[in-house]
Amino acid sequence: MIPPVAALLSWPLVVWVAARGREPAFILIFCVLGGYLFLPEQGGIDLPAAGALDKLTIPVLCALLFCSMAQARQTKDITVLTGWLPKQMLVIGLISVLIIGPILTVLTNPDAFFSNGQFRPGLRIYDAGAIILAAIYTILPLLLARKFLAHPKMHRLLLMSFCIASLIYTPLILFELRMSPQLNNMIYGFFPHSWLQHLRGDGYRPVVFMHHGLYLSIFLVAAVIATFGLARLNTGPTRTKFLVTGCMLFVILVFSKSLGALVIAVLLIPLVLFLPKRLQIFAAALIGLIALSYPVARGAHLVPVDWLLAKAMSIDPDRAASLGFRFHFEELLLQRVEERPLFGWGGYGRWFLTDQDTVADGGWIIDMAESGWVGYFSKFGLLGLPIILIWWRARRDGIGMESAIIALALTAGLIDLIPNSGMTPDKWLLAGALWGRLELGRISESEEQTVDAPPLRFGARHPATQAEPNDTGDPVSIYTRQRKRIERRT
Repeated sequence: MIPPVAALLSWPLVVWVAARGREPAFILIFCVLGGYLFLPEQGGIDLPAAGALDKLTIPVLCALLFCSMAQARQTKDITVLTGWLPKQMLVIGLISVLIIGPILTVLTNPDAFFSNGQFRPGLRIYDAGAIILAAIYTILPLLLARKFLAHPKMHRLLLMSFCIASLIYTPLILFELRMSPQLNNMIYGFFPHSWLQHLRGDGYRPVVFMHHGLYLSIFLVAAVIATFGLARLNTGPTRTKFLVTGCMLFVILVFSKSLGALVIAVLLIPLVLFLPKRLQIFAAALIGLIALSYPVARGAHLVPVDWLLAKAMSIDPDRAASLGFRFHFEELLLQRVEERPLFGWGGYGRWFLTDQDTVADGGWIIDMAESGWVGYFSKFGLLGLPIILIWWRARRDGIGMESAIIALALTAGLIDLIPNSGMTPDKWLLAGALWGRLELGRISESEEQTVDAPPLRFGARHPATQAEPNDTGDPVSIYTRQRKRIERRT
């Protein structure tokens, strides 16, 4: 058994050994994804001025340190953006609001009161500092991904990383499906959540080293989308291997017993496999816009709650009861938010209901209750707006299919934040990669390494393998003709 603190403190050494001589993009992905998948949920160190050093902060601080060291050793790299902060005014504005918002939350919540028999203290300036520091730690993966994962080549590396990480996780998931969620307890000596929530029928919902089985399921959704996306981006035997791998990961997702994640996967996988690039980007933007608009629609009573409950009841009465439970508390918490709508109630449970126990599941309602509409739009804007802007600028910037696949994977995470919490680092990596691609702009053909594949048509030959009647054998001419054919198809 490994003490959780020892595992956390040894992570910089692990990164140093594994990432020596590697490019910054690899180091970033290894630090953030590796830490998220394998470090313990408990056992952090709370430092007075630096905040909590835990599973979320130690990997991003390691990424910042080792990526800086790796970049200092390199010559100019066209795949890396200059500067550590974004140059787009929209991103800067959202980050500024995210950092300034906590100060206004503290200033509007100085009152202390009793709620449901418990004392809720007023907020102090010290609390604003702690919230701002937590916000900086949260968006550091986005800032680093914007710098080091902006290029289409790095987008493909990010997709491959999700695929490989899920394959590494697969034996651990299979173990817990058979033996129950025991790995975290066996390795680190504790279970990170409620055991009862991971009993499903006559089986189990796997957790491995994550906070909850739902976090694992939505990560698998992103991995399945990435793997099928790699099948679209490759040809021949390589495409077949990715298709088989994607099908295997989808089966693992089904066995993970998360209905919401499975519905998201069933919705998005056909878009990955069969739509051309421009329709993939449009679908991701449309679904992302709907997800971002959900709180507004929920507050205006435009969400068909009764219809959704009836559909859920026809599938599984137990899941329908769970969904109805969530809708009930969403309704109550929205009324609580209306009392302090702009900057929220702050922490210490001040936003809890005053006359009963409070259960909040959706990430959007938790953020809105704590930091108001201002905090919601700043944080969810950083996550969701790049999906919409990628569609808006797809033609002008020559957005490739690898970016469309990342947008669809991020859309899956955005949808999941409606019923569940989980601002996990993998989502911020995806969002940062898209923001970086937007800042990078159009790339010349000489900088592109590969071309996009058309929609899957089983039994058809890939156009890149078909001979042109008048080919002269000139590689530049052949590449230009191939790309024009593919653009006409996609």
